[in-house]
Amino acid sequence: MTSKPRGKAPEAGDLLAAACGIVAASGWAGLTLRPLAESLNVSVTVLSNHYGTRDDVMAAVCRAAHAEEQRLFAGWRATLERLRHVSAAVAADLADTIIEELAVRQRDFSLLFMEVLQAGACDEPLRLAFAPWLEERMRFCAQLGERAGMPAKVANSGWLGGYFIDELAHSISLNHLPSYRMLRRLGLRRAFAGVAAPRDNAGDEALFAALFDDLEYRQGEIAVGHGVAFAADWPGRAARACAVTLTERGVSALTHRAVAAEAGVPHTTLSYRFPTQQDLVVAGLEYIISHLLHAVDQGGLSGDLSQSPERLRGGDGHGLDVGRATFALAIAAARMPAMAPSAADMRRRRGINLQKILRRVSPPIAGVDALCGQIAAIGLIGYAQTLPPAAKDDFVPVYDALLEHMRAFDQASPKP
Repeated sequence: MTSKPRGKAPEAGDLLAAACGIVAASGWAGLTLRPLAESLNVSVTVLSNHYGTRDDVMAAVCRAAHAEEQRLFAGWRATLERLRHVSAAVAADLADTIIEELAVRQRDFSLLFMEVLQAGACDEPLRLAFAPWLEERMRFCAQLGERAGMPAKVANSGWLGGYFIDELAHSISLNHLPSYRMLRRLGLRRAFAGVAAPRDNAGDEALFAALFDDLEYRQGEIAVGHGVAFAADWPGRAARACAVTLTERGVSALTHRAVAAEAGVPHTTLSYRFPTQQDLVVAGLEYIISHLLHAVDQGGLSGDLSQSPERLRGGDGHGLDVGRATFALAIAAARMPAMAPSAADMRRRRGINLQKILRRVSPPIAGVDALCGQIAAIGLIGYAQTLPPAAKDDFVPVYDALLEHMRAFDQASPKP
């Protein structure tokens, strides 16, 4: 028997807990006023009278989450305040511990963070409401980077905060995999140590290769192909519609009706070719990846600092952002376990294309190995999630600062 709705408006903490629970179960698309009110045992009228419109309610959720963020990070900030300097190794351990805590014990809270971050890209009121929460986390990451000796230009650029964001998104769905956790730790150690490979990095290379292989698809798992060719007929149009929707609005918006309308095909025809939502996700990812690989392998992405970052984000130049799409996949895999192997594959492949670009920059950087490319890409992709899709000018300075940091580390490394 359902209890009678209460007439008293919910407290901020209760509102946040209810929002976290709904998002964890249904994604951002499920966080509407009715299920939120039902979860709080109040009427929609009570919720609206107290907070206002849905935008106002979401702003209240973000304010409550910002307060919770301050509480969660208070201990970590106190630790940093006691330390004038931390070594790269200690900073990496601290970062890994924080990510683990957020991915496991604070999983629903972290999912809410990721969903709001993703949805805010195309929702101006939500992005503004989310900004203080995001800035709080980015400030902490910058502080940790500076205490670990990272140049302020890099620590405060947003790249390190982006690294935390992208890695946490994958940790939420992949933390159960020992090989992933080891890869995360390996990456964090290098990220704080200078990104570019030291001259005696044979151990890192061997471990990275072993972990890369361990995260390969197993037989029977849903797999995303790389380099798939798409024709110009309706399946190709449908795949592109999947790609654009996945990039712009995430997995929850990837419905058969929406894709069929965008591709101009009957809903029944699309459903026969792509029976499940997972099939739509795979088609969209394969389309984006095929266009990005073509751009990289044909030399469309050079080492030019003013062009490569945004071209890398844009795939074929028409809004197909492989970083944003694979970020959406990582979030969705938390609710769709069958997609976790694909999220793991996308995570292990981070940086393969950026590595090719970094090897073309001038003057060259000697320490560009596979791990270097991956670490650079993780931070850049995570940072890109914090920007509106059209904010191209904000991305390039971060890339420039990272290259400057990598060159300085390479030049300071002891010669053999």
